[in-house]
Amino acid sequence: MNETNFAQKSISIQKGDSVTLVNDSPAIHVIENGSWVDGMQVPKDEAGAPQVHVSVDGNISQIIGPFNTAGTFHLYCTVHPDMNLTVNVH
Repeated sequence: MNETNFAQKSISIQKGDSVTLVNDSPAIHVIENGSWVDGMQVPKDEAGAPQVHVSVDGNISQIIGPFNTAGTFHLYCTVHPDMNLTVNVH
């Protein structure tokens, strides 16, 4: 992650894997389940997704998961508009 975005907008992982978010900036990110849609926060509990509510302070990493169910899941930063990550689990 940089100051206002994920390094990638979408990632693919295997069922049972976790995602390591690496914050390469001094910015604080608050990551939750859901997405930004048309400039609005849309929190969403998705069946099979791990519950996510983590603060990723500057220049650290945070592990999210495991993702034990196949599907497409969405994470977003509540601090930075349009900072979305799609996790495709196979």
